[in-house]
Amino acid sequence: MKIKLESAEKHLKEKLKNPEFKEIYELERVKVALAQKIAETRDEHNLTQFELAKRMNVSQQFISQIESGEGNLTLETLSKLAQSLNTSIRISFSKKSCRNGCLKVA
Repeated sequence: MKIKLESAEKHLKEKLKNPEFKEIYELERVKVALAQKIAETRDEHNLTQFELAKRMNVSQQFISQIESGEGNLTLETLSKLAQSLNTSIRISFSKKSCRNGCLKVA
């Protein structure tokens, strides 16, 4: 049985009315966005996961976990990532202007 996208969106809207579900959902959205940004940045620097892992003195599997949004990243790990990619970290907070939460990872 195929589920229409409209039905999925309607279902999600309904689930987001539950504060506990919404909190977990928003956290996962942030984790996925951050993981994607890390993978994109690594790719922009023409590095493989193995090469980045070597620079950070960690395993390739650890980089894979980071890029798949598994686990919780510490500021120490983010700092080490930034240094290994010769970049900096910018964290900002802004007013929420979207109904179901906005996320921008720059």
